[in-house]
Order: sequence, then C-alpha cells, then structure tokens
Amino acid sequence: MISQTPWFERKFDFNFPIGLFPVIVERLRGTIFQLKAMTEHIPDATLSFKKDGKWSVKEVAGHLFDLEELWSNRIDDFLSHKEILRAADLNNTKTHEANHNSKTIVQLLNQFVAARNNLINKVKDIDETAAAITSLHPRLKQPMRLIDSLFFIAEHDDHELTKIRLLLND
Repeated sequence: MISQTPWFERKFDFNFPIGLFPVIVERLRGTIFQLKAMTEHIPDATLSFKKDGKWSVKEVAGHLFDLEELWSNRIDDFLSHKEILRAADLNNTKTHEANHNSKTIVQLLNQFVAARNNLINKVKDIDETAAAITSLHPRLKQPMRLIDSLFFIAEHDDHELTKIRLLLND
C-alpha cells in the first residue's frame, strides 16, 4: 500500500485557470457529505479510538472544523489585499486542546457544516477579479491567488478524509 505523503511535505503548483473556481467550491461543499457518509453508523468507540497515539476519527473531524476560522480569515486577508496571509498554528493547538472525543460525531458534524457553509457563502459569488487576488502564503513562501487558497483547503480536506478512511479501514 502506498503511504500518504505528510501534509507539511506537500508542494503545490497553482497553475490552473480561474474557470475552475466553481469546481473547487463544489469540492468544498462535498467535504460535508463525504464526512457525514464516512462517519454515520460507526460506533462512538470506533470514532474515538486513538491508534498509536495519533488523532481519532472524531479528532480529525474536529480538526477540519478547527481550521475553518483560519480559512475564513484568510479569505478576508485576500479581500483586504493583505501582502501576506495570516499564519496557521502549525502545532494545531486548537485541536489538541478541544477534547473532540468528548463530543458526539453529530455535534462535530454540525459545527463543521455550519462553519463550512459560512465559508462557501463568503466565496460563492466572488468574481474573477477577486478570485485572482494574490497574497503570500506564510509557510509555503509562495504567492497564491484566492482561488488557489480554496484549492489548498480542498486538498487539505481530502488529506484529512483520507486519514479518516484509513482509520476506519484498519
């Protein structure tokens, strides 16, 4: 089996056309349904299980919610024409301190759905000029357009959904 590349080892080449904007937004919408489908009817003990000291399914789901504030704030950074996007907490302190395993998966899903729908509502009607606004990503040290930021979010979603799939298939 091929091992998943760690997130911080990923490199990105943002060279796609602005016309993919609706497709990328659709990917962001799809995360909601994938997450629900993957976790429904799974016993809480399975969703809370931490294998080898790594995050449980509920912690990964909570992590997706935890990042929504950053994603939304970065959209604001683009729209405010900030030169550099705000930085992420690379230690994921919010997720480590949130005690997501104490919540039900329904609570975690509801939090994520509300936050993701807010993000989608913020960007769904953006025009081509706004989608092309560029700022520097602080960790990647490369410029990205607002559309690239949305692609980055979708890629992160898929990265975390893959972790959940692997946890549930073990």
